Amino acid sequence: MTNLIDSCLLKIGFHKNELLKQNILSVLNTDSSQTIFIGFSGGSMPQLLAPLLNELSNDLSSNLLLFPVDERLVPLQNEESNAGSLLRELSTNKERFENKILKISEFLLEDGPKMALEFENILRSMHPKLDDNGFPIFDLLLLGLGPDGHTCSLFPNHPLLEEMNSWIAYIDDSPKPPPRRITLTLPVLNAAKNIIFIANGKSKAEIIAQIFENENNNKLLLPPNLIKRREDQQPIKWFIDEEATKILDRHLIDNLLTDKSICIYD
Repeated sequence: MTNLIDSCLLKIGFHKNELLKQNILSVLNTDSSQTIFIGFSGGSMPQLLAPLLNELSNDLSSNLLLFPVDERLVPLQNEESNAGSLLRELSTNKERFENKILKISEFLLEDGPKMALEFENILRSMHPKLDDNGFPIFDLLLLGLGPDGHTCSLFPNHPLLEEMNSWIAYIDDSPKPPPRRITLTLPVLNAAKNIIFIANGKSKAEIIAQIFENENNNKLLLPPNLIKRREDQQPIKWFIDEEATKILDRHLIDNLLTDKSICIYD
């Protein structure tokens, strides 16, 4: 297995929307006869993703399945809903993609463990390819990064990072509100073919520095540092803007750029 620094790629001189578009098209063009599983995070990701989906031809989007990598246990109409956020951003194309976006059952909003199990069973019913450990292989995961270092609803030093059996887990004490959520587990992230992290703005500068400068410090237990890639998997891609690198050691940045380990986009 390779570590995070060795798993990154450099692309520079592109806008992040163009970078995302290139990577999504690359995934969709791999095999039009198979279901393409793409996981997406909340936050600003629906706003970035929706315009790119709207541009897709019917042929390219016909076998696409969009799966929230985590979901808050709120109704679809709630602004905190990740699936709901993407549907709202799709606007006039909402009906075209509504059946391609997996949504939680509002009948189970009060029962988090059952919700996680149902969401996992729905994913199983889609018959994704499985890795050697029996975890689903997403074709692409589009992940955000919180200022505290969380991704999906996997938080630093949280016991849920030790969940190694379930595909999807329930969390009722999320440090970031709302506290009740379901999330993909770390083994599912490890199984993904392609992973893209997007982090931008000065609010991410401190955590970016921690991730890249302390990747071998196991005491931190930052979720991005726990994602491992095998040699037969695509490297992790980090799309980071200049502001997010402000605290990162300049010598380290030079090394990362030289080694093609980080992406700083326009």
